[in-house]
Amino acid sequence: MKHQARRVVTGHDSKGRSIVVSDSVVEAFEASPTALAMRLWATDEFPSNNADERDGAQLIEAFAPENGTAFYLVDWAPDSEFPAHRTSSIDYGVVLSGELEAVLDGGHIVRLGPGDSIVQCGTMHAWRNPTGEWTRTAFVMATSRQLSVDGRALEPTM
Repeated sequence: MKHQARRVVTGHDSKGRSIVVSDSVVEAFEASPTALAMRLWATDEFPSNNADERDGAQLIEAFAPENGTAFYLVDWAPDSEFPAHRTSSIDYGVVLSGELEAVLDGGHIVRLGPGDSIVQCGTMHAWRNPTGEWTRTAFVMATSRQLSVDGRALEPTM
C-alpha cells in the first residue's frame, strides 16, 4: 500500500466558474508508530471561508482542529494498536479497506470493515488493527464544545 493520496482541490476563476485549483499527491506523516496520516484539508474557522486561497492542509498544526475541521486518510499498520485518547471534536470515520476495531474505555469493542462508519462523540477510545494487512480509513473531525458528564469536564488527551 502506498501511504499517499491524490488530492484534487476545486475553486473559482475570476468569472465565478468552477476550476481545479490544485491536483497533487499528499504524503503520509507518522501520527504514531502504528499509524500514518495524510491531512487532506483543514479549516481554521467555522463556518469555513470557501474563498480562502490558503492550502487547507497547512492551516492547522495539531491533529484535532481547535476551531474548524480536518479531513484525514489514516493507514493503520498490520497487527497494531493506537493508544487510548480523546479529542475535543466529533469525528466521522469510514473504513475504506481492511478492518479496524474501536476499543472504548467502557469495555465495548466494535469491529469495522469496508464501508462501515463510526461517529466518535468525544469518547475515550483506542484503535486496533487485528489483521495482518494495512487498513485505510477516512476521518473528518469537527471542533466540538467542551464535553462534561455530571458536571465533570472530560478533557482531551490530544
